[in-house]
Amino acid sequence: MSEESTRFVEADDDTIIDGAKRLVWAKQDTWQMSKKWMNQRQIIEFAESLNRKRFAGFANWRLPTAEEAKSLFDKKQQNSDNMGKEIYLSTLFEPGCGFLCWTSDVRHNIQGIRLSFRKGVTMYDDIFRVSRGASRLVRDIEKDDS
Repeated sequence: MSEESTRFVEADDDTIIDGAKRLVWAKQDTWQMSKKWMNQRQIIEFAESLNRKRFAGFANWRLPTAEEAKSLFDKKQQNSDNMGKEIYLSTLFEPGCGFLCWTSDVRHNIQGIRLSFRKGVTMYDDIFRVSRGASRLVRDIEKDDS
């Protein structure tokens, strides 16, 4: 069995466990869940609303760090984004997501890091810019305290 096939495990209809990083990822990104593009701040609010509803039974969903998001990019994996273009993301994640992923990382209070699942590169963007804004929410594997 390959490392990839053991790293990600489908937990339920909504989540995927990353055993290597000890994280739980939402199977759909925020675009797929909400049918709306959002800026980084709106995605933080969206995660908070999911936490209030205890999405998938938990209340500790958040934006990934840039390092966590980059860990999903894998040239050996092929999936497709919402425009039908190739992205490099495990096929356990639902196809049709946004190809740009907001992260929680910010510099100078106004620039957030976004990762491209098409090219594996990160870029800085205005945290209030909506343009094709989506993120894949994540939580630490340990149970939350709420």
